[in-house]
Formats: sequence, C-alpha cells, structure tokens
Amino acid sequence: MADLPLVSRDRFRGFQCLCARADRLDYVVADGREEGESMVRRAVVLVALMVAVVACDDGVEQQPTSAVPGADKLNRLRSTDICALLPESELAKLGPVAAVGTDWLYECEAAIGDDLSDPDASVEWVVRAVENTEMDQATNITIDGMSVTLLGDHDVLSEEELADRTFRMCSAYAQLPTGGSIDLTVELPPGTEPCPVAQSLVTVALSEWKRFPKLGDSPHTVRTVVTGADPCDVLTELPDARVGDNQWVDRCWFQLDGDSLYVEYGHSTDREFTNYKSLEIDGRRVYRTSDEPNGTYKVRVGPTFDPVADGYEFESVPAVSIAGAERETIEKVTAAVLTLFPDAD
Repeated sequence: MADLPLVSRDRFRGFQCLCARADRLDYVVADGREEGESMVRRAVVLVALMVAVVACDDGVEQQPTSAVPGADKLNRLRSTDICALLPESELAKLGPVAAVGTDWLYECEAAIGDDLSDPDASVEWVVRAVENTEMDQATNITIDGMSVTLLGDHDVLSEEELADRTFRMCSAYAQLPTGGSIDLTVELPPGTEPCPVAQSLVTVALSEWKRFPKLGDSPHTVRTVVTGADPCDVLTELPDARVGDNQWVDRCWFQLDGDSLYVEYGHSTDREFTNYKSLEIDGRRVYRTSDEPNGTYKVRVGPTFDPVADGYEFESVPAVSIAGAERETIEKVTAAVLTLFPDAD
C-alpha cells in the first residue's frame, strides 16, 4: 500500500489546513517515494478529495512578537505523543501490525499486514491547529461532543470508479477538546468500507487525547530536535518582525522588512536535498529549493532516522524551511534560524 492517504500526506498538504500545499506537489518527484502507476492511481483519489476540502487562510494581520496567537493550544498539540493516541491493541484489530512509527512531524502511521513492503492496510494520523473540520461533501457527525467529519472515496468517486480501485480510503477530521484537530486516514483492501473503521479509530484517539500522553509515552515515536519546538522561537532573533494572526503547529507566519514569511519545522526526506542548490550563509550550509526570488530555503538540523512504517528504504531528516518573497529577507531569517540550531548540517 502506498503512503499517501486522502489529503493528509505532507507531499500534498500544509499541516494546519485542510487543503493542498502547492510546494508539496514537487516532492512527489523530488523525494522519489511514489512512482509509476500506483502513484497515479492514488493521486487521482487525492485530487478528487482535495476538491471537496475547504481552502486555507494564511492570515497576515500582525501582532507584537510577544503575543503568539493560540499559544496554549499549540503547546498542547506539540507536547502530545501522537503515536500514543492509537494503542497497538486497537491497530491489531485490523490485522497483524507490521510497523508503527513517526514519519512527518506531529504524525504517526501504521502498516498492517505480514509484509511491510506491501501491507494489507495502513493508518495515518496527524494533529493540526485548524479548528473547523466540517465539509459540505462529507458526513458530519458528533463523537463525545466533538465535531467529526468523515470524507471517503465514495464521496468523490462513482460506483464504477470504486469497483476499479485496488484500495479503499477514508479520512476522519475531528475537533480536539483542547483546540485544534486530528486527521486520521485509513487505507484498506476492497471489500471493507473504510469510513466505519476510520470512525472507530478516531473515537479511540479522541479518548486517548483526554489522557494527554506525553512525548515519549509511545516506544514508536521518533523525537527529533524539532519535535515539540516552537517555530516562532526565531522571532527572538528578529526584533523587528511582526507575528501573524494565524499560527500553525509546525509553522510560524510573520512579516519582516515588508515581506510576508514563514518558518516551518518538519521532517523531510534525506534524498530530496540532492535536488536543491547548496550554498553557505554565515559559513553554514543551507539549501535553496529553486532559483526563483521567492524560493524556499531549507536547513538540515539533525541526524536522519528511519520512518519504519512507510515501507520505503529512504530515510527522513529534521529540517527547517524558510519561505518569503524577497531573497535578501529570506536569507536574513535563515541566518537567524541557524543561531537556534548550532549543530545543523
């Protein structure tokens, strides 16, 4: 089974909005994890489901850097052990658990089946700062007082298209009682309706959320230098910056020198950096993803690790992305980021 669920894989999403992130479409080619016919089949489902998902609002109204909006909610999201939200005993109800582990930041995934390279089913769950989970082209329900939206392949594909699928998919988007939301996606073989499974699993995750599992509670969670960290910490090095109204669990939005920028903490694939141009800032190696003036800069900030449940041989690496419209300002922010990570590669 592929590692792309409905709309929540990093290659196709911004962590904190229910819409596609434009720069991630390049990663389908850049990281080399999805190739050939299987990628195309899944991409068709992904694109169809994205059409049903609401758009994002980046929001650039400014506040002083000392007043990061929603700090308590964001801290709760960052300090929760995501893998611990679905105990292995619950995952085992789908079949033998081949692997569970961290891939992208604030995400966990599980491969179900006897063969990790070709699992029978997969489950992925990720937390976001977004509050509104309701969609028109979906089923909206309530679980334990929380709004939950179920969006399945049957909502966007015809019966003929479903009959031709080699997998079934459903995502559950659920509000969290402490703010933010959790997105959970299941991918199952034909013959099993995926949305009842997604609903059952997200019910368990909501219950476990109230228990507040701390980082390290699950043996499957990989903690990197960016896990639990606040991407707005860079603003302490940029006193003239003005923080934006809307902040994400993995991304800090702000304005500096007339430019709108963001700093994003995340996990990237190790091999994708071979596609970028290497350069130095303050004697440190950084990467530029394109030669466009508004290209993204990336910094590797820790050792690689194996995202065991993705079924691929490629390793991941903690990284910081810096994006804006003016290269001079982007490099200024990148230099500030480097001061926060003295051991960055």
